[in-house]
Amino acid sequence: MERQVQSDNLTISLLLGTGVQRPEIQQVLESLPQLKLVEQTCDPKNYCTRHQGAWPDMILVELDGESTLPPWLEKLPQDLPKTQVLLCSHNREPEFLIQAMQVGIREFLPLPMNVADLEAAVNRVWQARRRLHLAQKVQGQVIVVTGHKGGSGSTTVAVNLGVALAELTTNNVALVDLGRPFPDVGNFLDLDPVYTIRDLAENLAELDQSFLQRIMQPSGPNLFLLHGIQDFREQESLDLEAISKIFKLLRSLYRYIVVDLSHWLDEFFLQVVMEADLVLMLTGLTIPDLRNLKRMWPALLEWYPERRKFKLLVNRFDRVNGLQLKDLEQLLQQNIFATLPSDDLTMMETLNRGAPLGVTAPRCRLWKEIKTLAEQVQRELPGKSEQPAAEAAAKRRFWIF
Repeated sequence: MERQVQSDNLTISLLLGTGVQRPEIQQVLESLPQLKLVEQTCDPKNYCTRHQGAWPDMILVELDGESTLPPWLEKLPQDLPKTQVLLCSHNREPEFLIQAMQVGIREFLPLPMNVADLEAAVNRVWQARRRLHLAQKVQGQVIVVTGHKGGSGSTTVAVNLGVALAELTTNNVALVDLGRPFPDVGNFLDLDPVYTIRDLAENLAELDQSFLQRIMQPSGPNLFLLHGIQDFREQESLDLEAISKIFKLLRSLYRYIVVDLSHWLDEFFLQVVMEADLVLMLTGLTIPDLRNLKRMWPALLEWYPERRKFKLLVNRFDRVNGLQLKDLEQLLQQNIFATLPSDDLTMMETLNRGAPLGVTAPRCRLWKEIKTLAEQVQRELPGKSEQPAAEAAAKRRFWIF
């Protein structure tokens, strides 16, 4: 395949984490005509506070011998959401690389650096910028995952569905945690909140794409998390006007917005459901489940006549259960959209490790079914505009981690 090279220059700054000048790295950077070195510093810790003027397209961070990321580097991708951070180091240990990935560093270049590796990384950054520009022309779509009672598994499904959709698309995917009273998505991904949706709601006058990107926490190459309000006593401060504005902005930046929504039937729940393009209602196949749904389902369809966007998803489905799928379909006069199998042991390990199923158990049946669910969701949503599978596969090949 003929390699595509960008026609415009990209700017880059060099942060020397060891505090020592590295002329060999500068020489490699200056050897690429499509790259312009605008700054280098031996004091990376204070780079953001000292910097004046426009931010560069990329920042190359040099580390040498460190086993963990320094705190200033962990914050850098969040403080500069529009700047791609590249890391170069002699350390290639998996734990070190995973840590870099979790904070949002998309590219790793082993030392000693060579021109071919750098040029490939630069081309990937340029392609990512081009994809983001195209994606911003397409309104993102909101997928709400909820249940009719607590313990339905909505957080598990929302997190892993978000991960699966991020694998299927080359565009960015958002995970929004609206769990109440205890938002739990961050625990599923071993991510502590720095900012939450409350920071957005309290700054609506300043809310724009740049501000939102600073609040979103990266979890992998194109998955970003918006944490819920941690203190349940403050959750009522999130008003409905704020919800509408936040979702409008999320649609402008992310191809898919997967929402973990608690089951409480109040005005907040109804507002979020109104924002959704697709609502996955999780249920089990027990007599209490059917009784609850029989009371709830007609009310939902009365409030929202657009029946097509509500989908029944049977979670922890077991064929030996006394009740069958047809019992639920006949009761609600609604076809089952999908089923997910029960796998308690795998989920226990996944929760304890704070990682999605694709990491802890990529071959398990539950993860395979969630990936199938993600493909089904893509087909169901109108206006699907995805790149060919071959191009998405090429993107994954280039991802070093």
